[in-house]
Parts: sequence; structure tokens; C-alpha cells
Amino acid sequence: MSLDRPPLGMRLSESFGAWAIRRLADEIAVEGMERIPRVGPAILVGNHISWLDPILLACWLTPSTGRAINWMGKAEAMRWPLVGTFLRVNGVFGVRRGAADLEAFRLAEAVLREGNILGIYPEGTRSHDSKIGPFRDGAALLALRSGAPVIPVAVSGTERLWPRGALLPRRAETIRMLIGEPRRYTYAEGDRPALSLVAEQMRTSVAALLPHEYRP
Repeated sequence: MSLDRPPLGMRLSESFGAWAIRRLADEIAVEGMERIPRVGPAILVGNHISWLDPILLACWLTPSTGRAINWMGKAEAMRWPLVGTFLRVNGVFGVRRGAADLEAFRLAEAVLREGNILGIYPEGTRSHDSKIGPFRDGAALLALRSGAPVIPVAVSGTERLWPRGALLPRRAETIRMLIGEPRRYTYAEGDRPALSLVAEQMRTSVAALLPHEYRP
């Protein structure tokens, strides 16, 4: 079931998340929030350097726009005690990594068909060196089939706030999130869509918003 307006549980968890992030980071810089549409479907695609990335985006986007984000997340996390419940409350549905998860793809299409926002990290996993990696084809296929605008989201600094493998968060000087201009990807009827090309174009649009040290 996709979400449009954020339910109470989501609003409470995002309020707590924003409170915690503000106390851990000396500076939080967010630009481009006005580029998120107030109505209609949209696909948010971003680089993934920390598991805090979706929390950061949701904690700032939902209060600003009044819209919930529906997330594609790893299926195994949905089975973890307490964590799975928390993820479902916050609009996450599971995807089996490394497999063609048709059910998750249909759920993602339904989110967009109902005019809601879908968040995806097309790299499929967190970066090991903070540099943006190759994008998989799933987000490209969703964009082409739905016609929804794709909005690039670049995040930096969250890997220092909660490094990969760390049990607890740490203080960070600056966290930045920059939201770019929406773009629609289309193809002519009868043509075979070039998924790898569209995926690379998406990655390039995110990379262009990142500091140089995060680019490949």
C-alpha cells in the first residue's frame, strides 16, 4: 500500500530523526527543496553513502511538502524485529537484491500510478569509498514506463555522521543535500528503450551535484 500523506507514525519518527541529526551535525545545508512537486508522481534518485541518507531526505522533505516518500529497501531488513515495523511505518517496501523482484517492481509502479513519490538508490547498496557507483537499470525502467519526472538528490557528509560498519553515530561538521532539476525520460513507441543509457544519465545528473571527492 503506497502512501501519499504522511501518517502520524511517520511524522513522529521524522521529527525525532531531524532532532537527532541536528544535534549530531554542526551544519546541515539543504538546497532545492522547491523542486519537489507538490502533487503528482515523482522518482527521487540519489547516491548512497550511509543508511542515514533516506532518513535525512525524508526528515526534510516530508515536513516541507506534506508528502510521504515510498522507499524501495532491502527485503531482509523488513524481517528484522522492530526494524521491519519501523521501516513499514515509514513507507518502505522490500526488494530482493540481486534478483528480478517482480512484485517489488509492481509495487513501485503502483506508487507512481497513484500519483505518489518513490525514493530509490539505484546503486543498490551503500558505497564503500563514498564515491558514486554505477546505477542499475531498475530506476531507468520505472522512469520510462511511468513517465514520472526523475529528481536527482546528492548527499554528502552522512558517511562521516554514521560510517559504514559503525555501531553508533558520530559528530560531523557538515551534511549537505542538493536537489536537482526534474527530468523526464521517454522513448518512441516501438523502440527498445536503452536502459543502461538512461541509468547512466541519471547517475550523471546526481554526480554533477556532488562535491568532486564524491565523483568517480
